[in-house]
Amino acid sequence: MSWVLTILTLVMAGVLGMLLTMRRIQRAPTEAARDFASAAFWAQLGALGLLLLVAFARPIARFGWFESEAGLVTVALMSIMPLVVSFVGLRNAALLAMAMRRRGRALGSGERVEARVVDCSRRAFAHDIMSVVVEADVPERLSVSELAYRQRDLDRTRCHRFVETCPTDRWTRLEPRQIVALRYDPADLRSFAVVLAPTT
Repeated sequence: MSWVLTILTLVMAGVLGMLLTMRRIQRAPTEAARDFASAAFWAQLGALGLLLLVAFARPIARFGWFESEAGLVTVALMSIMPLVVSFVGLRNAALLAMAMRRRGRALGSGERVEARVVDCSRRAFAHDIMSVVVEADVPERLSVSELAYRQRDLDRTRCHRFVETCPTDRWTRLEPRQIVALRYDPADLRSFAVVLAPTT
């Protein structure tokens, strides 16, 4: 029965860890700390699903379920939900981690412009992660061939759409057509960050 204690210990430790992380999210003093805690929560959820699959493998093998086709089908069906939980958790953690790195680059050295909120929507299989779509007028970059035969118009701009990924905490107050601040890297539009506080 040691496997029963192992599984119960994993479940209790995982749930306790996620509850403590949720408290960290609620008490985070800065937006960066909140984002980091949110990514940690999803990573813990994904890791817990994988650990439970490994923990259940031993008793399943002991009862001989891997030795028959019916047993293999049963194991496959039982594994669907933990695998989905693990995939969703690790995917959401990766999304938030990539967004944090991107935002860090933009906030550190990017230019500040006004942007218009186009759409706000929750991401699939992520109740506390949303996508904020904004549009901003950014200077148009001409190619080398264009620069060879005409001078660049420094005032020429184009409308570019940015899609921000962020936890829903404090972001749900954003609405379409609202004006917000945006920091971006003119040399690489993939580095950008929607600033939470609206400019107007």
